[in-house]
Amino acid sequence: MKGYQIQKVKGNGCEIGLHLGCQLKGRLRAIIDHFLKAVDRAYHLDFDRMKQEASAWLEKLPEEYLVEVESLAYGSGVKLERIAQWLYSERYIAGGCTGFIICLEDAAWVGRNYDHAGPGLWRSVTIIEKEARIPVVLFGQEGALFSLTGYNSRKLWVHCNRLPAWDMPDPDEKAIPSFVFVRMALESCSHIGEIEKLLQAFPRDSGMCLFVVDGKSNTYAVYECTCKGYVKRQGGKPYIAGANHYVATPVPAGFFNGDPSSVNRLNRMESLLAAMKIENPCRDLIRVLADPEVEQNLGDSGTVYANLACPAKGLYYFACNGFPAASRAAFEEVVLI
Repeated sequence: MKGYQIQKVKGNGCEIGLHLGCQLKGRLRAIIDHFLKAVDRAYHLDFDRMKQEASAWLEKLPEEYLVEVESLAYGSGVKLERIAQWLYSERYIAGGCTGFIICLEDAAWVGRNYDHAGPGLWRSVTIIEKEARIPVVLFGQEGALFSLTGYNSRKLWVHCNRLPAWDMPDPDEKAIPSFVFVRMALESCSHIGEIEKLLQAFPRDSGMCLFVVDGKSNTYAVYECTCKGYVKRQGGKPYIAGANHYVATPVPAGFFNGDPSSVNRLNRMESLLAAMKIENPCRDLIRVLADPEVEQNLGDSGTVYANLACPAKGLYYFACNGFPAASRAAFEEVVLI
């Protein structure tokens, strides 16, 4: 029995949200409530502030995605305000997530640990086939229209880790959440150059360490993104890794550039990759993700899912049915229906 579940929707924006909502009618409210309680235990949500700010924040989403969220609410029977709070709660999460890209012979592999609250709530593979858009596959929560991890039918992989930022948009300025940016990139981009054009065109509402692999050409890139700018990390080694602090970007004096955990996780991951003699990519790279100094287990939060992928070979693995996921869950190959 698979540890993950697949949900699939297709159509225009309204149909996508409606169909997904109908699939979860009678269940989505409980999913959201359970998740927000888990986030509160781990990160101490300010519910009053969240209720005041979430709906106004939602209205700033790009129109095509706002329509989907509104349709999700209609189809599921959950109030739009509650779904807005579910999405908005991501703003309270700080730190977590570690990833790498490594080139082995003729193929680039990408690995990522996704750290959050709510172990056991991140077991869905969502296929979205939107009219006039590239079909995408997203990893994350059941019912989610967005994610920080995914790939598309053009063999383009995109995921991001959280980064702090000092150029936050003004309250009345429209900016895209990172999880919306990832989906937008997957639905509209076929290669790395198009990702860069998207970064130039759309400000974000938070920082992100963006990992991109193009399986068609075996090219890859890692970008350190503030809200309004980005720096492309330069290689020089057969691997590149990132966590939750800036490595290549000049940081303003006095700015808090991540916590010690981020530095420690990145240093450990880089040392493992540098010393490793890889004979079996899946086995050996999973060991990097599952290392106790890379993976996180903070009780109420930690590595809730992990991925290993080689887009050039069409290989995508998902570990989600255990906590912490990289060491306690099986890395299962994703086989789409």
